[in-house]
Amino acid sequence: MNWKGHTILGIIFGLPFISSPEQIFLALAGALYPDLDHDVKEDIVKRGILISGGIVFINILLYFFDKSLFNIDLFILGVSVLLIYLIPYFSEHRTLTHTFWSLLFVSFILGYLSYKLSFISAVFAGLISLLMVTNEILLGRVMIFAIFAWAILDIIKLNPGIDGTLHYILPIIAGYLSHLVGDSMTPAGVRAFYPISNYKLRKKEGYILAAIWIIMAVYVWKDMIF
Repeated sequence: MNWKGHTILGIIFGLPFISSPEQIFLALAGALYPDLDHDVKEDIVKRGILISGGIVFINILLYFFDKSLFNIDLFILGVSVLLIYLIPYFSEHRTLTHTFWSLLFVSFILGYLSYKLSFISAVFAGLISLLMVTNEILLGRVMIFAIFAWAILDIIKLNPGIDGTLHYILPIIAGYLSHLVGDSMTPAGVRAFYPISNYKLRKKEGYILAAIWIIMAVYVWKDMIF
């Protein structure tokens, strides 16, 4: 599945869990991240490694030269973001980035980062997450779909009532899950348990994942449905 298919599917999977524009960006970030192991390594991944690696390196220097300026939270976050880029950098296509392990790790880190940045602006925080997984060309194309989804959101006015860090993490999980579902429908399938197992998810498993997504949506909306 190409970027356009993953973008549309990411919006569909994210829609039941979003109530604000930044969550659209987060769902799209989750939907697009897995393919960082593909031909975009040269610009997106290397850029991310340089920036996050620089943050980590500066914090290490501060620790040794002026411990009063060392920020452990920033250091841990910098290392975590660096890992987000190192995973696709050392992965072959449809291996580690297309797993449930990566889904959980990346969703938590990107969501937590957005949560921390939301004190500036929630929309800015969501956009930063999307910028982290796109280049200039792809961002321009994806934003067309994001604006369209934003318009739909403004019309139907969804309010699933998700607060705190889950407000930022859950849309990424939904978007990421959509990518695994989309790729499981292709002939190549997805090794979602790699490297523990090479078992591939195919159409049957893709339908099961889609059913899990429906269950998640029903759970979030259960108070309004029943």
